[in-house]
Amino acid sequence: MSFRLTPVTIISVTGAIGIISTIGYILLAIYQPWLGISFAPSNTEAGIIVVSSEGPTVNVPVETKIMEIRNSQLSMELQSLDLTIEPDGALHTYDIYDDFLERQGKIFSIINSNSFQLIDDGGNAYDVQPMKQRPLSSLPVAFWVPLFVGVTAWFISSAVYAFRSEDIAAKYLLISGASMLVSAPFSAVYATRELAMPMELFAFLSDGNFFGGSLFSASIVALLLYYPKRIGPGWVGPIVIAVFVAWFVAQQLGAFDSMTFARRFLVLLAVIAMFVLAIVHWLKTKHDPVARASLQWFLLSWMLGTSLFWFFILMPQMFGIDTSALQGYAFSLFLLVYGGLAFGITRYKLFALGQWWGNIVLWAFTVLMLVVLDLLFLLALQLSTELSISLALLISGVLWLPLRSFVWGRILGKHSTDQEAVFKQIVDIAHAPTNEIMNEKWCGLLRNMFDPLSIEIDEQNEVCNISNSGQKMHVPAAGNVNSYVLEFAGGGKKLFNSKDINTVEELLALLDYMVESKAAYARGVVEERHRIARDMHDNLGAQLLGALHNPDIDSKDSLIRETLTDLRDIINDNARTGQSFDEMLADLRAETTERLAVAGIELKWQIDSSELSEVTPQLLHAIRSIIREASSNIIKHAGATYAVIKITSRENTMKIFINDNGKGIEESSFDLGHGLENMKMRVTSLNGTMDISNQSSGVSLSAQFPIILAGASR
Repeated sequence: MSFRLTPVTIISVTGAIGIISTIGYILLAIYQPWLGISFAPSNTEAGIIVVSSEGPTVNVPVETKIMEIRNSQLSMELQSLDLTIEPDGALHTYDIYDDFLERQGKIFSIINSNSFQLIDDGGNAYDVQPMKQRPLSSLPVAFWVPLFVGVTAWFISSAVYAFRSEDIAAKYLLISGASMLVSAPFSAVYATRELAMPMELFAFLSDGNFFGGSLFSASIVALLLYYPKRIGPGWVGPIVIAVFVAWFVAQQLGAFDSMTFARRFLVLLAVIAMFVLAIVHWLKTKHDPVARASLQWFLLSWMLGTSLFWFFILMPQMFGIDTSALQGYAFSLFLLVYGGLAFGITRYKLFALGQWWGNIVLWAFTVLMLVVLDLLFLLALQLSTELSISLALLISGVLWLPLRSFVWGRILGKHSTDQEAVFKQIVDIAHAPTNEIMNEKWCGLLRNMFDPLSIEIDEQNEVCNISNSGQKMHVPAAGNVNSYVLEFAGGGKKLFNSKDINTVEELLALLDYMVESKAAYARGVVEERHRIARDMHDNLGAQLLGALHNPDIDSKDSLIRETLTDLRDIINDNARTGQSFDEMLADLRAETTERLAVAGIELKWQIDSSELSEVTPQLLHAIRSIIREASSNIIKHAGATYAVIKITSRENTMKIFINDNGKGIEESSFDLGHGLENMKMRVTSLNGTMDISNQSSGVSLSAQFPIILAGASR
């Protein structure tokens, strides 16, 4: 028996990992010396500018240019390079990166002392006595955003995996969530340092951030090999992961001189691969609406979030533009990825997606506009990070959001009203009492939709088409309406086009569906009456007759109760001829699991059957009755904690095996009560056999009988 963790266990474990990681990242960030100062790069290579100061550095004036830092043992000239936020994008070679790390280590050894001095460009010295621990309130927003994104991505991916653990796409989503739990918070810790941190710690965090980002890219590429449709063999996904891991190991071993190339090139290839795989899925899901809807979640969320991050963060770094200031905020775009993929993999409201599509796109465009404005203020106008994001939010809130809501509300509102009116007219046409009235109403709808100068009955057409360079549109027959030809759309002011053809085809399909639904309802009423009469004649009469002649009172009462249950099933159509064998088993499994669970009994349900066409109601009744009665006996008499129900169908023979780990039954009781007589009667009526025996633990019941398909002679 394979071992599987329950969803509650998975969520509990992953939740604990997320909480412990969050606490660890916060402690790592605050257990650093606190200077109470923030810096900005100067206009020259040498020196850094004081932006704010408090606590230990409150005596250092804002806008002071600090040129040197020193204590009694060591002195270092400060450079703008020392404030590098994201080494991967700003430091182009590993030689520069190694020098940067060495400088970080030396600077940290100074600020980690009991006291040191900051020397400005005028030679003035400012004494600083740093605090050994950084206050929690001093951590900036740029720290909390990546931390929140990493932990949230982990929680979302683990929740999806908990309920879809057998889905290969969910497994790769979990890997991506784990990579984000490493990548984003690692970056948050070193990117929000005041000035420096230990060289070894900085290198570990930076390399971990790169490894997490690489693993994220690899896992998403691997995921797209199997989501929303499987387009690659099972071994390809692990190969993709292995390639990215090998690339990381190679750059760690010094295989590359360019740090920008080593840490961006493969990620760039992954983004391209994602676009290609998305196109492949789009083509392959043409005739699969469920997969297409799942893919739409991906296109809206992942493509937008990841692509924007790549476009505004990673791509500029390939051309030497430092976008480090935006990276902390840009991590929030990845929440789009996990939200969309989670909804897609769990198939949450797939077909309601079309109703939200426009709004989602507009909100996404709002985020894009916010990022563009922020980037403009930062790079073009050289504003501070705080001021640029504030202005971007202000412009978006005051101008764009109200305009977006007004325009989209007008468009969406008018569209919904028109669609509702057309739908009501189609329903009215389908329920017209005569064909003459139906044709009259259909012509009225066509006039309202296209305003033609003339509508005439046409020869029978099988497809909608346009003739005379768009002057005529031929509308084929549908339901009980005739075929028509429409001439000169828009009162003679426009030509018919392909959009009009699509509209007519949708109307025809809807009308056909309505007419067929009406006819199907009428047929269903008649068939339902025949079904109830047939089932009552075939099953209930025989069961009641057997109860009437049964001398055992308990057995008679049990059979009557069972007959009443079957009567409810017949009325509710639970055993209808059109119900598949698998549907019946699914309902029965849910019912049995619930009954046993209330009694504290664990159920192992096993099915090993070939695909069956429709079976007779007698067979469905028999299977349900046997399992129901056996379950009742286990609950009432067995004292069991565990039960196994196995159903197999092979070579036109159905076998049922039921076993529990209870106390068993006495030999003298095999022919007395416990519903055994009724179960044997069921099996015998189907020309089958049933055996009951005590095992080393509990009771074993086995029954087998021939499979009778619906429509077969009896």
